[in-house]
Amino acid sequence: MKPPRQLAAVGLCMAAFLMFSLLGCGSPAASEPEAFRSIKWGVQAASISGLNQIADDGNIILYEKGDDLGLAGKGQLKMGEVSLEQVIYGFYKGRFYMGMVYFPAVGFKRIEEMLTKEIGSPAKPDDTPSKLIWDSTNVSVLLTLGENSDQGRLVYLYKPIQLEVELKK
Repeated sequence: MKPPRQLAAVGLCMAAFLMFSLLGCGSPAASEPEAFRSIKWGVQAASISGLNQIADDGNIILYEKGDDLGLAGKGQLKMGEVSLEQVIYGFYKGRFYMGMVYFPAVGFKRIEEMLTKEIGSPAKPDDTPSKLIWDSTNVSVLLTLGENSDQGRLVYLYKPIQLEVELKK
């Protein structure tokens, strides 16, 4: 079970995280996220109810939650005022380390504003407004909008486990 979109996105996010970490492109976040959608970093997948596996790549398993309906499921999943299309929860060796959100591109600016208010000003590693990163001691947050895309992506990475993932490659 390996949907290419999700696993390709995980690979892209890992590469971006590594690049930002090595180059020091992130600016310190004002407030570090202690959880993603009320799920604390490092918690075991077995302790979270309603997870439905959507992809598996060995030690990395991606899930959706049954109560996260999103636009595809015709639910009203939102982040502030922005309707979300999909929320993905990533686990490495059973431990929660990544949260990924897909949303319509029209919500990009609003999500940027919400994150800036919550965790501080982002860095713009390649001087474009469509790739932003907030970097703190334990969590990196990446907000991207693909070129010629009608979809944005927001990724939270818990660095202690993310570093384990990178070292195993």
